[in-house]
Amino acid sequence: MAAQLEGLTTAHLGRTWIALSSVDSTNNYLKEQAFSLPHGTLVTAREQTKGRGRRGNTWSFRPGSALAMSVLLHNIPQQSLTHLPLLCGLALTRGLSCGCTLKWSNDVLLNGRKLCGILCESRIRETISAVCGFGINLTQTREDFQAAGLPYAASILSETGENLTPEAAAAQVLNALEAIWGQYCREGFESLREEYCRVCVTLGRPVRVLYEGSTVEGTAVDIAGDGSLLCRTPQGDITVRAGEASVRGLYGYV
Repeated sequence: MAAQLEGLTTAHLGRTWIALSSVDSTNNYLKEQAFSLPHGTLVTAREQTKGRGRRGNTWSFRPGSALAMSVLLHNIPQQSLTHLPLLCGLALTRGLSCGCTLKWSNDVLLNGRKLCGILCESRIRETISAVCGFGINLTQTREDFQAAGLPYAASILSETGENLTPEAAAAQVLNALEAIWGQYCREGFESLREEYCRVCVTLGRPVRVLYEGSTVEGTAVDIAGDGSLLCRTPQGDITVRAGEASVRGLYGYV
């Protein structure tokens, strides 16, 4: 266990903090111990050897140049599992306060480049627990990303010049996430949907959707109450759910 994060104002999230020098994946660490750790447990790592993104993509970074963190939530309502990735994305845009936007459902962008990926996973016993994982680029340069073959990636430093520490970034995100999660539990997703739509750059853009085995092009028009993406296509309106389709419309459809 580590000392408390400086700047943390939460009641629960991050109050139990496990700071690791290296781990295969902070998400894996929490999933393996989900039912023996308290609600709000935070795991951070200076190095991640098998970091994962959505659809099995890998994510790696030079030790200390990015923040790998996962937070544990207990007693999750079943219906919240589709909302969690969106809520975590919203926590990043609100907490980091550097002009971030969102590519549906939970890619965090800065100046049109990918700053952060989010992966939410669940564990079920008598109740449902969720592990919310964040990978936030902090101090990599554009040259670093070019060398890694990631021309559309960004860091806080490369886009703003700010040298944000992993600990400060973690505190800012957790402060925002606890407020958002509390509002969600009291008032539901509808109370946060307008804020999400306001920072979601997918809306109003042309999209290419891999939908039910075929490719469909159209326009993203709204976020539904369950967090899915509503798209208008020549074949009619369709509902796209994370995990069932891939949506493009940024990065030149790459």
